[in-house]
Amino acid sequence: MKQNLRYLLCLIVGIGFWLPSANAQLVNYEDTWQEFLKNPKTSAISKLTEPSKEQVANYLKYSLMYANSYFCADDLTQSEKMMREVASISADAQAKIPGFVIKYEELQTRIAAYKVCGKAWVRFIDGESIDIAELEKSEMQEAKKVCEKGTLCKYFYMTSMYYYCKGDLKQSRGQFENRVQKLVDKTSFEPKDVNGMDERVTMMKKLWAGIDKLNPAWAKLIESDKSPGFDTELPLIDCYAIPNMKEYILRASADLCAVGDEMLKKIKALQKTNTHPIPSDLADKIEWLEKAVAENNTGLATLNKAWTKFLPESKPSGVDYGHEFVCDRAAEVKAYIMDGFADPCGGGKMALDKIEAIKKEHNPSLDAETMAKLKQLKARVNKEEENLAKLNEAWEDFVPDDKIKGKINFVFEYCDKEAQVKAYVMDGTINFCAKGKSRLADITKLRGSDRPELADEVIKKIEALQAKQDESDQDLADLNTAWKLYTSTDKTMAWKEGFPQKDTTGIEDNIRLVKFYCDKIAQTKSWVIKGQLNPCEKGEAYLAKINKLKKQASLTYDKELACQVSRLKSKVYQCKYWALVLKAWKVTYEECERFGPASSKIMYADLNSDELPCETTVEFKHLGKIGIQYTITTFLCQRINLAKMGDPEYYKKIATWVDTEVLSKYCESNMRCKEDFYIYLEGHTDGNRFSGAKYDKSLGIPEGTPFTHFVGNNSGSVDTTKEATRNITTDLKSNMELGIARAWTVKQQLDFMKVPIKVGAYEHPSGEKGGEFRRIEIELNITNLMLDFYEKTLKELIKESGIGNRPKLGC
Repeated sequence: MKQNLRYLLCLIVGIGFWLPSANAQLVNYEDTWQEFLKNPKTSAISKLTEPSKEQVANYLKYSLMYANSYFCADDLTQSEKMMREVASISADAQAKIPGFVIKYEELQTRIAAYKVCGKAWVRFIDGESIDIAELEKSEMQEAKKVCEKGTLCKYFYMTSMYYYCKGDLKQSRGQFENRVQKLVDKTSFEPKDVNGMDERVTMMKKLWAGIDKLNPAWAKLIESDKSPGFDTELPLIDCYAIPNMKEYILRASADLCAVGDEMLKKIKALQKTNTHPIPSDLADKIEWLEKAVAENNTGLATLNKAWTKFLPESKPSGVDYGHEFVCDRAAEVKAYIMDGFADPCGGGKMALDKIEAIKKEHNPSLDAETMAKLKQLKARVNKEEENLAKLNEAWEDFVPDDKIKGKINFVFEYCDKEAQVKAYVMDGTINFCAKGKSRLADITKLRGSDRPELADEVIKKIEALQAKQDESDQDLADLNTAWKLYTSTDKTMAWKEGFPQKDTTGIEDNIRLVKFYCDKIAQTKSWVIKGQLNPCEKGEAYLAKINKLKKQASLTYDKELACQVSRLKSKVYQCKYWALVLKAWKVTYEECERFGPASSKIMYADLNSDELPCETTVEFKHLGKIGIQYTITTFLCQRINLAKMGDPEYYKKIATWVDTEVLSKYCESNMRCKEDFYIYLEGHTDGNRFSGAKYDKSLGIPEGTPFTHFVGNNSGSVDTTKEATRNITTDLKSNMELGIARAWTVKQQLDFMKVPIKVGAYEHPSGEKGGEFRRIEIELNITNLMLDFYEKTLKELIKESGIGNRPKLGC
């Protein structure tokens, strides 16, 4: 009661200030509220002024209407704010306003539905399918009653998509066009304001527009079995791809060659994920497309395989190919070209007619190879007489000597099979190495299949070709035998001094080789054998042929042949090398001939002077290939005390002469020329009987000193023995000991030269007496004097010749 009195008092006080405006506002709130109760979606509240909270009823109405208005405008934040204002006022106050509680609870329910639908939409655009059971839940059902257009769109779009995925296109389309599309097209709703909505609405519009085109096109295909084509690309919705499969069938049927394979691959991909039964009419068309694509691909592959085998020689490939290729009319032309060549006489004309029909109807583009073969077929069919004339002219030229003028200008396929045999005979004979054996096989095959009647002249030429081939085969067999024999005997693996010798083992008599072999490796082997049998006379010429043939024919040798070519190369080198050795020896010999006598004269002049009562001679001769022997003979023209014989200066002259006039001329710093340098001293006694000799000073010849003992006979023969002395001191007992004593005395004078010295005694027979037989011969044997000269000469000759370094022998 008190509360009502206070309310009344306030109302009276307020009336004095606000009576005009308050009356108007109360009327406005009431009208708007009544309109809101009838249809909250259409109530206009934009002119309402916010009342104070003391005006409880109006504030509640204001808050609820604005909460609803914000909600319908998809401003949930402001809507919930106003709902909190309502909730802050007591339920009793809310209940006093007619219809308020009902509208308040409705709005609460729809806000909850808004949120439930929004969460489902988020899952939906992330790819999750929304089942009908979820869409029919009570909280979700309220979503289709809300005034907020985004929620309505979400709900009905998800519903439409559910039915589409189930294959219920009628329901799906109804939900979209009667609900979603109307909201988009006939209200202020903007799909782009809802995440993912704009592109989905666009996609669905395109889908239904496409299906409107798809259905009549499909019906026409099923009715007429001919596709009208389909240029609209349907959006692909994975959960129901039947329309897309139909689209791909329509496209493939309209242009199987261009897109058939591609469309089939797309259909196969969809079939892997499809969960719906495929309608029988669609299944039939898929089966047709599979078969058509397979036949086209397999048939073309087979045809191309046959064509590849056919191209080189225009001969049947043995491959069974088809003749109809709707996707490649050029392949049909190829098929009939091969038919024409397979039987030019019986089917050539018909094949050309077929090709002309294909060209007229389809005008296929033919590549250069096909055009060339077509031209050849036309020539083959239309120019048989001309070809025969050319062949017969060539045959007349060929018969006398198995040769023709110029190159082969005739073909090898004829309806007249005897003419074809002639062509094979000429080709096999003229190009024997390349074609002989294969043309004999062609002739045998042709005679077996066509049994042509052949003139005696043709048969003789066949027999001649066969005989030539048999001979060639035998030549090759004999070569292989010779090769095995030779390689089993020639096992030289080290250098031998001197020229490689011509074969003396008799191999040449046991093998048969010919001048020419078709096989290039066989030819090489024959030249290797011939070269090695006589390497110095013939090896280089055969080696040149081998190298030239290898380069021209790009040959690759196996290990054994490479080994034998290497052996021949080594032997040829050795021949050249030893020719240079002989030349170096000759140059060395000539140098010795020049130098030896000249140096001997110098020594002769130095050793003979007025002070010496007896003459000394100096003689020169060759010692082996690179040595010189000087023989200095001192004649004993008067009695000499052997113990004091000779002037030391006399022997020093000899040593000096050896060093300055001989060794220094030809020895290098390593003094190899002194190796094997030795002196041989031979004391001679004449034929007088030995009368004894005794000396005051001991000769000092040790017992056992080795010497060579020569005893001359009046018949001219000489007995030679190897002996050893007794201990000779002051007395001598024979001419032999006298000769040894003379040689030994000179040895003592020459020991300072520090080279090996050997001694000998020569007893002349009784018929040789006098001063000329009493002498001492000093042999200076400089065995390696010209070694360095010879080696330098050989090195220069090798360099000038260009033969290079000595190769390895063997493999």
